[in-house]
Amino acid sequence: MELIKAVQQDSDQPGQAFDSDWLEQVRLEVGADLLGVLAIDENSHPDILYGVKTFLPSAKACVVVGLEYDSETMNLIKHPVKYADSPKTGELLAPHVNQLNKEIDQACYDLARSLKKLGYRSIALPSRGLPMRPGQIKAAVSYAHVAEAAGMGTIGTHSLLITPEFGTRTRLTCLFTEAPLQTTRRIDPVDDCTHCLDCVKVCPVQAISSPAPGERYKVDAMRCKFYREKVDNCGLCQKVCSYATGHSENTDGPLVANGAFQASVSAASHHQLWEAE
Repeated sequence: MELIKAVQQDSDQPGQAFDSDWLEQVRLEVGADLLGVLAIDENSHPDILYGVKTFLPSAKACVVVGLEYDSETMNLIKHPVKYADSPKTGELLAPHVNQLNKEIDQACYDLARSLKKLGYRSIALPSRGLPMRPGQIKAAVSYAHVAEAAGMGTIGTHSLLITPEFGTRTRLTCLFTEAPLQTTRRIDPVDDCTHCLDCVKVCPVQAISSPAPGERYKVDAMRCKFYREKVDNCGLCQKVCSYATGHSENTDGPLVANGAFQASVSAASHHQLWEAE
């Protein structure tokens, strides 16, 4: 099913049409699973304009490249207290992500080079290690927000992008380019988040909270970051969301994300959190 479309736009170079066919050809050539575009002008959101000013002030578009996390790897994630004496299989997520980072960065760099050969200045951004805004736990560009604006999915209660193809199992990166690309848009614009709040219930350190009226998500980035770096690589919110949105190949049922489970793992992880500190 076709999920996005791009409107053909005239290029400065005769014969070059940046349309849906071009996007699909490029996606296949660079080996990406997903590809979206957000056109940029002076009326764009301040957050995207901040990234443009930081990395390529002359940019006319931001291209989002996406790769799929393996469902098999995601299904191996458990909460630390649930491993007992069994192998900590969730640790496989880290090398899996590292491999995806290499592949998606290569795809992004290849696309940037192709656009530069057409005469458009372009800069590929890394999938991990993007500079942060001064004094904030916030990257200079939010790939998830750009992807949502490019029609690739919806940001859920956990603040992660949920795509119709892979749910939260999507790795993203972006590039800025002077090429006059137009925004891709979903043909079936729907809310991909089920709003089940399982991610809120399953978070081991209560970094995800139920959004207040008018909020889309409420996440304590510092708490999440500290836990992932000092205690466990985690990924529980992605896993439970994969079940909730029907993007898991595991048929044994979802993680138990009820109040009793959340209370028990929060107590255990809180102890581990302070030990790690």
